[in-house]
Amino acid sequence: MSVFYKGRGTPEMYDDLMDFMNYVFGFDGDGKDFKKLLPKCYNKEYDPCWNNYVVTENGKLRAAIGAYDADLYVNGEILKTRGIGNVAVHPYFRSMGYMKDCMHMALRDMIEDGVDISLLGGQRQRYQHFGFEQAGAQYVVSVDRGNLRRAFENVSLPEYELRDVGEGDGDLIGKMYALHSARNYRMIRSREAFFDIARSWRSNVTAILRDGEFRGYFTGALKELTLTDPGELTDVVRNYVKQRGDVSIDVPAWETDIVGVLRSFGGGISYGNSEMFNILNYRHVTEALLKYKASREVLGDGELTLLIHGFAGDERFRIAVKDNEVIVDDSVSGDALELGHLEAVSFLTGIFSHRREALPVTVRSWFPLPLFADPADHV
Repeated sequence: MSVFYKGRGTPEMYDDLMDFMNYVFGFDGDGKDFKKLLPKCYNKEYDPCWNNYVVTENGKLRAAIGAYDADLYVNGEILKTRGIGNVAVHPYFRSMGYMKDCMHMALRDMIEDGVDISLLGGQRQRYQHFGFEQAGAQYVVSVDRGNLRRAFENVSLPEYELRDVGEGDGDLIGKMYALHSARNYRMIRSREAFFDIARSWRSNVTAILRDGEFRGYFTGALKELTLTDPGELTDVVRNYVKQRGDVSIDVPAWETDIVGVLRSFGGGISYGNSEMFNILNYRHVTEALLKYKASREVLGDGELTLLIHGFAGDERFRIAVKDNEVIVDDSVSGDALELGHLEAVSFLTGIFSHRREALPVTVRSWFPLPLFADPADHV
């Protein structure tokens, strides 16, 4: 008779858990290995066993799903997030409901723990069943050597050094950490974990130097590009393409100044959703993100009451904007726009929602709300 366990992993599972996930994903434990792919999640000191929900049968792992915490700092407000990763079911035990068991355990705990937003990457219809929808507006601008040759013909290029850093480069990593921590929209990272987070997805972590002076950093191929002086963006991108090749740059949609600069000399541009999100606390998320948007642009006056049948329960609240001041409060009477959970995620934070199209133009301009996570913060 089989004995099943369904719950969080335990410390003694560590080696088996790493072997199990590598096996399910076809990793060889050498060139391809979860600890090398995402050290921020799977190095032993980050307690990946506790952060995984597992199903075991007679002590043997049958399924595991990771759920990893982070706090999103939005101009002084904190939104609790928890990302889903390493969705793994043993190939001999698929279609037995184990993945659903793990997802339901993870989401139940998110609701109980007061998590505001969950995020993951994956096939849309598969994860819609668990409340996730594509959202988070971003632009992607491509820049190649041909674009730059024509845009900057006879324009000199100041030379920047792009120096890849390692664990031993404590001074540069400290400067990167300080610069990242000064951003008013970011996932909060500890100094101790900063480098492990930045090198997620086997990304190089690169310091930008000019005449030996630290000017900023990026991860991978100009992801998370953060500069001490935003006015140097053009020269940094030109140096990157010259030294490392053509690039596509992801930019949160509300960073219109950056998009404008890149668009002035770049090639193609696309607009899309950045990730899949599940909003578990609509009122808190709406208030934090809309106030952030109001800090960056002038919003039109208006009022809107929503009744959302959310994944974590029903929420009814009123949004009002007057003279660019945002108020989000309880609303217990009057008409409300009624939304199901998935359509509410799209309505508030997605690039398209047919329900938004019927709104007055001033109210419609509030959306999509600014929701984004740097790739290094994905799990």
